[in-house]
Formats: sequence, structure tokens, C-alpha cells
Amino acid sequence: MNIKTGLCIWFLVVGLMGCSAKKTADPELAGIEAYAKAEVKIERMRKQEEPDWNAIKAQYEITSAIVKKYDARLGMQYDSDIRQALSKCAAGQKVKVNQQTLAKGLQHVTVLAIRDELDGNDKAVSAKRIRAYFEGIRPTFIRRDQDFFGESKTLQAAADAALEHLAKAGSADFLAARREIEDVIARTYGLCVLFEITDIEKLRNTDLDKCEVKKAEADIFYRIIEPRIKKRSPKIAEAISNMLNGNYATMDSSVLEKNLEAGLAPISLR
Repeated sequence: MNIKTGLCIWFLVVGLMGCSAKKTADPELAGIEAYAKAEVKIERMRKQEEPDWNAIKAQYEITSAIVKKYDARLGMQYDSDIRQALSKCAAGQKVKVNQQTLAKGLQHVTVLAIRDELDGNDKAVSAKRIRAYFEGIRPTFIRRDQDFFGESKTLQAAADAALEHLAKAGSADFLAARREIEDVIARTYGLCVLFEITDIEKLRNTDLDKCEVKKAEADIFYRIIEPRIKKRSPKIAEAISNMLNGNYATMDSSVLEKNLEAGLAPISLR
């Protein structure tokens, strides 16, 4: 083989490899990564002393395509609700309450997207997408670790182990890996609901405005785990909903915790 022929073959092989790489690349992954980064950025920006709601809205636009995707697929209206909430925040209307529709609504969409990817046909592609989506909600896992487990990264470690298992899982153990990530998400958001109601118990005689914020958070956090609880026990799901929709005076975190654990079994919250 002469040098000219060898070079032609080499370029042909490289070209075929390049075409193969393009075919196997995930065209949606970059968008998901941008979504997760914007979600985290929104969380940081909204907590500033004087949030720039125009800048926050610009970040929301990065996430909106995925929000609309799941609105259309699941019959929701988060995009409309979030835009209304952003307008109210910009106008100074109950800012701390209304911004929860944006912050917690995006978390709900993220969890729905993760569940959707778990049903995907290409498990390797789905595992990468799930890992990317998870970075959007990681701050919540960090906060709940701090609230319930101190220095121990209990929830984060469980989530990272589940994501690693999912990435390496073959068809034989995919269901086990899937159950791990679903369980740690359910556990974390169960603790989120419990955290907000525990705070309401502490504040209901002194700060009703803050209680309203806490209830707005608890409502959407519970929305994330309600389908799982309702599937296991409609009666428990109804009891939790009744508490969340009731008066602050009747909210009882000890009763709530028992109901959450019964509804999310075999998960233990703590």
C-alpha cells in the first residue's frame, strides 16, 4: 500500500468515526444542562435582597421549553402560572409567596422529567439526561441534608449512588437502579413537606405571613410525591391533603410524618 492510498483510507476511517459520533450524540442533553443551570441560578437570584425580576425572567426563558413540553404532555399549566407569578413578583405583590410557584414549580417539572426519562427506551441516554436534570434540584437535597442530617450528606450520597448505579445498570438491574433514584427523590420531597409544616407549627402564633410562604412551598412539594402516596393509599393521601388545606392551628408535624412514612413505605424519612 502506498502512502497516498494509506492516507485516503485513514481519512475515510476518521470521517466514518466522526459521522458515527454525530449520530450517537444526544441532541437534547445540552438543552437539559442549560435548563438545570438556569434553575439553580434562578434559585440563587430570587433569594437576593432585591431580586432583579427581569433577569430572573430571562433565566426562566431558558427553562420554558422544557416546562411547556411537560405542560403539553401532562395537561399542566406551569408555564402560564409561572409567568403570572413572575409578573406579580415584578409588581411587588406577595413576592415571597408568588415566587414559590416559579421555584418549586420548576422542581416539580424536573422530577416529572426524570420520571419520564426513566421510561425511555435508550437507558444509556436516559441515564445521562437524568444526571443532568438532577443538578437542577441538587440544592434542595443539600438543604434537607443540613436540616435533618447535619454534617452527613445522607440524601446527596444516596442520590449520587443511585445515579451512578443507573449509569452502569444493565437490563437485569435497571429496575433496582430506577427504584433507588425514585426512592431518594420521594424521601427528600417527603422531608421537604415535613420541614415546611414543622416551621408553620413554630410560626403560626407569631408570623402568619411567613406561614403563608411555608404553605405555598409545602403545597407544591407535596404535589411532587402525591401520586406515589395516592397509589399506595388514597386514604393517607387524602389525610395529608386535608391537613395541608386546613387551618394552621390543626397542622401537626408528628401526624404528618407518620402519614408520609406510611404513604411512602418502605422508605424511612429519617
